[in-house]
Amino acid sequence: MNTEELSDLRYKIRHSTAHVMADVVRTMYPNVKLAIGPPTEDGFYYDFLIDAPFSDDDLKKIEKQMKKIIARNLPFEYSEYSREDMLEINKDEPLKIEIIKEIPEGEPI
Repeated sequence: MNTEELSDLRYKIRHSTAHVMADVVRTMYPNVKLAIGPPTEDGFYYDFLIDAPFSDDDLKKIEKQMKKIIARNLPFEYSEYSREDMLEINKDEPLKIEIIKEIPEGEPI
């Protein structure tokens, strides 16, 4: 595997892991609002709007649930949607709506 392929693979793994974390947090904390969760050079992060900061115990529980999901080896599929579809899919996520509206027309979502 060359450097570019390895970099692409890292990006996909980090991006997918951010989605797993968002799914777990949304399941464990139904009132959470999701913002953005991009991969970074060192890993990934996700911005959440939640009533109180996560405790160390919360983070351990989140990590445990993430490991369970990852162990299931579920497939990940890349998808692009229209702006209208993304606004509908995320209608209960005001932070995501804000981000979607900032994406220039014609850009993939």
